[in-house]
Amino acid sequence: MEINPIDEDLLQLVTLRNRLAELGYADPEYDEAEDQLLDAEDAFNREHGAFLESILQKLHEVHFPGQEVLLPTAYMAAVYRDSVVEEGAYELPMDEGVIVDWVVENQSSRKAKLVLVPAPVRWMLFDGEGLQCLWSMDEPDLYRTPLANNDEDVL
Repeated sequence: MEINPIDEDLLQLVTLRNRLAELGYADPEYDEAEDQLLDAEDAFNREHGAFLESILQKLHEVHFPGQEVLLPTAYMAAVYRDSVVEEGAYELPMDEGVIVDWVVENQSSRKAKLVLVPAPVRWMLFDGEGLQCLWSMDEPDLYRTPLANNDEDVL
């Protein structure tokens, strides 16, 4: 199975973030690990930022209007833990990602978290009730509309 370059680079960032999270500030390797992560994030944003930001822009225009689109790496979790349920998947703490005001049709806006997840690269929304996939590299032309009741809808 061939891994696309964005996923490969994102998985490298996940590895570096997880390594940094395991080190304490007093660890002699911490500064070097942090520098490696920052360099890798800069390279990721240079290489894949325009593509991922175009996806973010569309998601923001429709679901999070008026909110600033950040660099793709800002939406990453600090730590990605391997899932004990599904091989190749990750379990994320629900406090990870970027807070967004999610505009729900005919309702007041809701606070949610938007997070970038690898394998495959995808944008996930956590609204306090569960995760919803808004976009995935598996179906790059398909943008999903998050719904309060988790029913699937497509833009």
